Amino acid sequence: MLRSRSGIPLTHSLKSRLIVVLLLAAVIPVSLIGGISYYTIIRLQAGKLEKGIQNTLDQEKQSLDATLSNLDYASQQLALFGDIRNHYNEYISRKDPLEKADIEKDVYKYTTIVNYTNPDLGLMSYYLPDDDTYLFSNMNVNPNLPISQFSKIATPYAGLEFLGPHPTLYPYSDNTVLSVLRTVAGGTDEKRIAVYIETNFKVFQDRLTSIPYGMPITHILMSSDGQTIYSENAGVFPLGQPVAMEKVKGRSYFRQGDYVMFASKGAVGWTLLTAIPETEFFRERNDWIARFALIGLLSVAVSLVLAWLIWRTIYRPLVRVNRHLQHIAATRFNEPIRRTGVTEFDELLGTFGFMKGEIVNLLAEVEAKERNKRELEVEKLLYQINPHFIHNTLNTVQWLAKMNGQQDIFELVSYFIEVLDYNLGKEGKVVKVRQELKAVDDYVRLQRIRYQHAFHVEYDIDERVKDMPFPRFLLQPLVENALYHGFKNKDGCVTVRMALDENGGILVRLADNGEGMPPEQLGKLFEKPPEGTKKAGLGVGLSYVHKTLHSFYGNRFRLEAASEPGAGTTITIRIPAQMEGDLR
Repeated sequence: MLRSRSGIPLTHSLKSRLIVVLLLAAVIPVSLIGGISYYTIIRLQAGKLEKGIQNTLDQEKQSLDATLSNLDYASQQLALFGDIRNHYNEYISRKDPLEKADIEKDVYKYTTIVNYTNPDLGLMSYYLPDDDTYLFSNMNVNPNLPISQFSKIATPYAGLEFLGPHPTLYPYSDNTVLSVLRTVAGGTDEKRIAVYIETNFKVFQDRLTSIPYGMPITHILMSSDGQTIYSENAGVFPLGQPVAMEKVKGRSYFRQGDYVMFASKGAVGWTLLTAIPETEFFRERNDWIARFALIGLLSVAVSLVLAWLIWRTIYRPLVRVNRHLQHIAATRFNEPIRRTGVTEFDELLGTFGFMKGEIVNLLAEVEAKERNKRELEVEKLLYQINPHFIHNTLNTVQWLAKMNGQQDIFELVSYFIEVLDYNLGKEGKVVKVRQELKAVDDYVRLQRIRYQHAFHVEYDIDERVKDMPFPRFLLQPLVENALYHGFKNKDGCVTVRMALDENGGILVRLADNGEGMPPEQLGKLFEKPPEGTKKAGLGVGLSYVHKTLHSFYGNRFRLEAASEPGAGTTITIRIPAQMEGDLR
């Protein structure tokens, strides 16, 4: 991580944060505007461009459907209503050329009427598939271009075939046409007779044009059996190959290679497709993205320049403020404060000047307190003479009693010294459970000598808890309370039990068989006694136990009491294994 000369990470500096804020101020609005604009463009593309292309394609498909329907209807007129079989049979039965010419005139007359009623039709002829020959053609026919080589658009039913797109049979043109081949029946010589009709030279070109799309496109025509029979770009979409039409989810188009494709299915099973280069289809969107990226980069660059200018504006005042802070840190309080010319920084420097005066006063006050502290230390040493004097005097009494054979006095003083040392806190605030039990036992021994063994204390301690940490001077007030308040008029027994609870903490239960107490007295058991109340023993009430537990464990302890008059009292404590903070 990069750091400044003062060791502070550069990511925490005002300069870096200023750059980040200004960048966010530039990037967030641009991103929001860009996101909304991009979404709008996508919606427009889906709502207008895609629908426009699909509608145009559907119109072309409908035009081709209409063209094929006209071819079908015209072939029905010639085949069913034009009496094609009789014409053929009569024609081949005549030997006289003039009679044959009359029959041809009748057929031409009828085909002229059909052509007149439908100007989209071109070459019309009777066709003998078995001989690959033509009769009664209204135009010249190229004999070197067999119909059997033409691709089939669809075969709605037997005897009817839609052909194309293919070159016209007219030998003096290379235009592409659509055609229909309707087989009617056989003649007297059992040869099949069919009607062949083409569209005129301009129909197919007029039906398929790229002008309405406004962009370069490729038309593809697939037959009803899924084969490509017409392609304006055979290099990319070769003839005879199927086109996989799996639409993009949520879109009306599908993709194939670098092309976006739309499809529209005709009435008799054929499919018309348009293929648009992907770069052309998404040109407006890509151009917008490029322009927006340029604007975004310019916005970021402007933000960086502004950040640098703002930093220059505040850098010098910051240096001056920092210099004054360093003077204060070095206790150079006599350095004068110079203004920066920027109102906010001058106000800050004025606050520093006031703070400097306060620091000088505080230093003088601290120095005076240090002098007083040293004087108090001397007085404290004088006051410590009294406890040491008592301790030393008790030691003298202890050894005098031993030397004179006063064993009871020797034990009494010995236990009292140990209890006094423990309660004066020489072991620290936190001890082990075994140390606390030892202090309680010393206290009990002292009291038993005093009261001539009028009571006894039993221990039931789990070995696992003996080395666990425990607040010092916690059990003794409980035992003391049982002795002074539970056994006023009779001998008694106090049982101290300690074990691990189910959560790994310590369960303490101290029970006596003393006089017990009523509920109203039990509710006040852990309250602080009023000032001036006479206290038993060492004078520490049970409120001390509650405060001690709260200071070591917060609210994670449980302190409960149960008692009945004449049945004794039980105190239960549950404490966790870990204490709060470092209290040792």
